[in-house]
Amino acid sequence: MKHILYLCTFIVLLTSCSKTTEIDIKELPNSAADLLYIETVFRELPTNNSYQSKLPEYLGILGMEITPANDLKAGLGRVLFYDKNLSKDRSVSCASCHKQNIAFSDNVAFSRGVEGKLTTRNSQPLGNVASFSAHYSAIRGETPLLFWDQRAPDVSTQSRQTFGNPLEMGMEMSSVIERIQEMKYYPYLWGQVYGTFEPTEEQVLECLQEFVGAMGSHNSRLDHALETAMGALDLPNVTVIDTVVTAIYYGTSTTITSSIAGLPGLNQSENLGRDIFVANCTKCHSPVRPFQEVFAACNGLEMEYKDKGLAEITGNAADIGVFKSPSLRNIALTGPYMHDGRFKTLQEVVDFYSDNVQAHPNLHEKMKHGGDPNLHLTPTQKQQLLDFLHTFTDHTFTTDTRFSNPFK
Repeated sequence: MKHILYLCTFIVLLTSCSKTTEIDIKELPNSAADLLYIETVFRELPTNNSYQSKLPEYLGILGMEITPANDLKAGLGRVLFYDKNLSKDRSVSCASCHKQNIAFSDNVAFSRGVEGKLTTRNSQPLGNVASFSAHYSAIRGETPLLFWDQRAPDVSTQSRQTFGNPLEMGMEMSSVIERIQEMKYYPYLWGQVYGTFEPTEEQVLECLQEFVGAMGSHNSRLDHALETAMGALDLPNVTVIDTVVTAIYYGTSTTITSSIAGLPGLNQSENLGRDIFVANCTKCHSPVRPFQEVFAACNGLEMEYKDKGLAEITGNAADIGVFKSPSLRNIALTGPYMHDGRFKTLQEVVDFYSDNVQAHPNLHEKMKHGGDPNLHLTPTQKQQLLDFLHTFTDHTFTTDTRFSNPFK
């Protein structure tokens, strides 16, 4: 009889909840909560290779390699990522500051955390890389770090600090574990992953690492253009294939580029914007990880920095104004921009690099351009650069149900 009662409760809830209504199952009996979660929260998960993905061939040739995901742990990480109960006042989750529809960024300069408090820096997008696990690994001798001031080496460390930040989630990890133990849906989920319900800090962080690590955005028009260009070339005598991909990206080989007349699928303005980007921007902001050489830099936003960036961590005057240099995948979706969200639009960002870079003593060498930190782009060149930046957008990633909110 109990089972029938739980099933009836489940059916009533399913028929009464709309697609966009959050399902609150805290008060349900355990077995009904389990049943509800099997049918709603985990309906897409986990199947074989749910969180596995394959990079475009050109990225593999350049040395990028995805770390295989554990589907069960990534699926549990998805629930943890979206669970507002894991914050001090149950008002925010990781996803509150990292929204899928805008490449897991936020659309305000400073995000709102627990008790209505505002963060002190702009929320960085998680979906600005071709593969999170591949991007944040050692390629050609360097591994990028996380946060604007690079204080975290991995997602686990980043997540622990985010939970504990009084402006963000305001929770010690011991309190996070207590909240997990309170919620009646976690015993089933935990049992599916670990066999028993004895949650630990390490398990929470491990599952979040698996979920975020599985994120990746590599279905943009730029990706298709580079993949098509590589496949279209008939170069049987070329033995160093990564050199060919490099030449296609940079447009530096007459033999190669003359045969494809710029990147295929991109119009003239976008291809001219590509020339501007690779000549001036790609060393610090390449959407292709192996071509990025600088992972933190002072970009001359101002002469007197209120937020001193990396120097807040190191105390070194040479690090004043030094902030993370992110990849620009999905950049058209992730405004406002810079560490303090000062620029509302991508047009304002382009205007800044064209005419308003300040000659700060710590300005990175690659931005000095022979002594002039500004690019002095014409209005036409600015539009060309903007057109190219829009080819970095991947709309399939922003709607991928594997990374969507399981509470809806």
